Amino acid sequence: MNIGISTGCFYPQKTDEALIRAGEIGAEYVEIFFNTHSELEEEYVYKLKNILDKYNMKAISIHPYTSAIETFMFFSMDNYKLKDSISLYEKYFKACNILDCKYVVIHGCFNDKKYMDMKTYCDNLNELSKKAREYDVYISQENVFKYKCGYENNIREFIKYADKDIKFTFDIKQTVKSRQSIYKILEHTKDRISHLHISDYIGRTHSLIPFCGKFNYDRFFKYIKDNTTAQAAIVEVYSSAIKNDYQLVEAINKLKKYK
Repeated sequence: MNIGISTGCFYPQKTDEALIRAGEIGAEYVEIFFNTHSELEEEYVYKLKNILDKYNMKAISIHPYTSAIETFMFFSMDNYKLKDSISLYEKYFKACNILDCKYVVIHGCFNDKKYMDMKTYCDNLNELSKKAREYDVYISQENVFKYKCGYENNIREFIKYADKDIKFTFDIKQTVKSRQSIYKILEHTKDRISHLHISDYIGRTHSLIPFCGKFNYDRFFKYIKDNTTAQAAIVEVYSSAIKNDYQLVEAINKLKKYK
């Protein structure tokens, strides 16, 4: 199990600055959270690659800044939007090739019946995945609160209709927010999980730095290793939870016992 951190922890810092910060705290693996379109320009992406090389870090995945509008890009009923949106996401796939990482995390469609059923959702998602595979990249669906795949009933449909090449990013805090069972979602997605977003919680208070709450990591990682395909665990918390970077260093070092 590769242990790392998301640059999203440092939002709203610019992505290159956040990546340097991850390197300075000793992270070996990262998820790179893009903040804006200009960061997808080739010159900037190569700048990020140079930072990775300087700090001897490996990018596991990237997270699009457009995740908040994916509902209207890929999951509206207007087919021309789907084609244009897939073309736009080729920029992320090209960035993955430069950064030598394999996964593009998506949120997907809002969990609202007015948009589309899960069969149609997966049909559109499959089209995006086909384009990603042309770049040797995988789409990784995240279980995000307010979105369809944040909920067990929809995940069962996702498993049924989504192409086998489409992976899954499991996020602890999102499961807490959507009030779903962590282990039921893991059971459904165990053969698809690419990586994990790690945080802690106490009751309904989520997005705590690992080991600052009451989550049972021993049980969790035993289940992950025994039952799933997950290869990396990435610390992802909101910046408001971070008092100082030493907390992150300490959390990453503690998580390394589960490597």
